Amino acid sequence: MQDCTDKSRREDQWTAAIVQYAIALSDIVGIASAERYLLSRCVPLCVVQRVLSGHADLRRSTARMAPHGN
Repeated sequence: MQDCTDKSRREDQWTAAIVQYAIALSDIVGIASAERYLLSRCVPLCVVQRVLSGHADLRRSTARMAPHGN
């Protein structure tokens, strides 16, 4: 397993594409499915947690900002 302590950016373009796909997937089928997908693609757990937790936080804050039908 890779150590995430010394990496602040995605390691390569292939991983970047996998992560982007997982973010889109999480919008469609949920965070749990996106997490399973990333882990099946051998993305390190620390990256999975960081990406999906950040995406969930962003979705929550965006939902709060969205106007509610008045």
